[in-house]
Amino acid sequence: MILSEAQKILADILGPATYDDFFDLIAAEKPLVLLGSSNQRRAQLAGLDPKAALLSGFAKYAQNLTCHIQKATVPPPEAKAVESAEAFAALIREFHQRDYTVRFPDVTELSPELSQFTRALEFVFQNPAGVVVFWSEGGAKAPVHHDEVDVIVIQLVGTKRWFISDATPTLPNQWRGLGETSAVMNSFKTYDVQPGDLLYVPRGTVHTVESISESIHLSIGFVPVTQRDAIIAALDLLSDLDKPLRSNLAPRADHLATGQSAAQIHMQIRQGVEKLKQICQSDLFIRDALNFRRSRMIQQLPKLPVHAMQNINSVHTKVRHNPLAIAGLFATDDILDFRQPGQQHLIHLGAEASVRFILSRQEFSVSEIPGDVSDDVRIALVNKMLAGGYLEVLH
Repeated sequence: MILSEAQKILADILGPATYDDFFDLIAAEKPLVLLGSSNQRRAQLAGLDPKAALLSGFAKYAQNLTCHIQKATVPPPEAKAVESAEAFAALIREFHQRDYTVRFPDVTELSPELSQFTRALEFVFQNPAGVVVFWSEGGAKAPVHHDEVDVIVIQLVGTKRWFISDATPTLPNQWRGLGETSAVMNSFKTYDVQPGDLLYVPRGTVHTVESISESIHLSIGFVPVTQRDAIIAALDLLSDLDKPLRSNLAPRADHLATGQSAAQIHMQIRQGVEKLKQICQSDLFIRDALNFRRSRMIQQLPKLPVHAMQNINSVHTKVRHNPLAIAGLFATDDILDFRQPGQQHLIHLGAEASVRFILSRQEFSVSEIPGDVSDDVRIALVNKMLAGGYLEVLH
């Protein structure tokens, strides 16, 4: 996947809102509500029959179900492994009979289109994205709350009524903040969301929902790179270069717990912050820190699927990117550090032009790969990326 493709995938799902309007006016600033737009690609993001797709995943989902309810009067059923789609449907009915909304965690692979949309989000926002499904019966209600992540909601089945606060998003950190109390919603707007409709709810926006009928919706959560993330990335790279930043705080490792050596601890922190301030005067350092952060994020994603072992022996073979392939490339003085989801490859510097070409082209013939390398090296590079799932042979 390359940037232009990721942008197009996002634009297709966001339509009729434009990609630029979303990033200029909406993201992290206010909710976006797209109702009644008949966006078929969005309506079918989880496939033509979302219920059947969810039930067929019983082996993965059943024992990991969670749930929510506005006010519990009876405990929920216990999530458990089941042996069939029919047994899974019966388990879900047990939750619904007690007025609980069922939450399916980690459903990114529910359809190829959903997987690709999620990967496009990760490419553009440069952070992992997670996908869950909520399935409820008519009358089910959720507690008033806010999320610590931005959420794109896509309704798949039925109608759900959303109550979304008018207050400015608070953009909380991804943990419970100091003294944080229960969410309160005063002024709000109400939206009835039907299949194919989309909501974007920035993190820290208080809301609640009520199912008008049986309802299934996708909730895709992510957080764009924040200023805090960028500063941490700069500190991470500096600590790779500066051993004192990796040394223990205080003369003894137990002094922080015992309250000793406070003056030295404070001085060490000030000195570290000053080092960071000085080195961040370099645009090149900041660029490298952000690039290295992106590479590490990509490596932490799940490995790319490799459906069959493919190996080529001709430069005339045509290959293309796996639809879920993204990569980070970081060049040191000694080596190319290439990272793709779930994997890292260290490659000779002499192949830099070749590797950068492979990353920039969606589809190409092996013979097109540039660089001062032999055909054997071109074939070896492609075979390495075929084995890892980054590339696939174009038949």
